[in-house]
Amino acid sequence: MYKSALRDYTRKRIEQIEKSDILVGIPCYNSEKTIAHVIETVSEGLHKHFNHMRNVVFIADGGSTDDTREVVKDVQLKPWQEKIVSIYRGPAGKGSALRSIFEAAVWLDVKACAVVDADIRSITSNWIKSLIEPVLENGYQFVAPVYIRHKYDGTITNNIVYYLI
Repeated sequence: MYKSALRDYTRKRIEQIEKSDILVGIPCYNSEKTIAHVIETVSEGLHKHFNHMRNVVFIADGGSTDDTREVVKDVQLKPWQEKIVSIYRGPAGKGSALRSIFEAAVWLDVKACAVVDADIRSITSNWIKSLIEPVLENGYQFVAPVYIRHKYDGTITNNIVYYLI
């Protein structure tokens, strides 16, 4: 077991940035077809609603074997936003991805951290406001979304996990 889910190159990148107000984490694995849209929408939401603050978009990749990281590197963020692309350390899965995102948030001493999935098709820039504003403006410590999703966004939840509950 690793003491940190962050690799050395990721920590160095975090040290270059030093501090941020907001971090939006995107855990991913083999998401080359959907992740560009998610990152662009997150960037737009941060620019539209929090452009007066320092923002980081943190991509926590699980060792994708497709072109996910290449797609991520090509996506341009809005001005004054930083992007970190990292392959997390630890057991494969979303848990290690989340650990790396939250570690980065602690290192950067952010005021708010949000997490969105890399394959969500129905995301809008207003989601970012809805996830972050209650933390920054109202002192909430946790925000969970309730949303209407694209009919295929819940395939695993609706068709596999639902029947196990």
